[in-house]
Amino acid sequence: MVRFAVRAFIVVAFLSVSAPAVAAECSDLWDWLNRGCRRLVDTYEKGSNVLVVSGYAWHTPWTWTAEKRAEENELAWGGGLGRMVEHPNGDTETVYFLVFSDSHYRPQYNLGYGWSTYWGARDSLQAGLGYTLMVVARNDIFNGWPFPAVLPLVSLRYDKVTLYSTYIPTVGGVNNGSILYVFGKIALD
Repeated sequence: MVRFAVRAFIVVAFLSVSAPAVAAECSDLWDWLNRGCRRLVDTYEKGSNVLVVSGYAWHTPWTWTAEKRAEENELAWGGGLGRMVEHPNGDTETVYFLVFSDSHYRPQYNLGYGWSTYWGARDSLQAGLGYTLMVVARNDIFNGWPFPAVLPLVSLRYDKVTLYSTYIPTVGGVNNGSILYVFGKIALD
């Protein structure tokens, strides 16, 4: 538990860095990394506030034994905050921090960036595709030390509410990954 508190403190300290300090660091990076860094900083600085809510983790029955599925937590309740920019073409960028109850009923910490593009009129239900890049920390992987992850996003958006789903692939063998995860975002501004 102490390790999680220390890691949470590090994440909060990272998020509380002033924008000018982050901007100065971005310009010191290689050009391709500078562009990515600027995208994160600009999304945070120019974005509006969002509430991120976590909901459900479906462990696919063809890659998990029935006994193991019965032990796993499917109600991945949790929440977080983020900043979102919606571009004139409807594409969105979001930076976020999310904590939820993982498959083993332990906290999973996510600090990430998401990008999505949408089809259809903005004043109706819209389908979207995108991706998320994140740093994840969970107790059962790497002894809780943060690691990077990239996952696809499928979304449905209506007004200020977006429902997302992603697929976490199997990372080796039975009972290890292959989860459909559902979460959402609510625009607050």
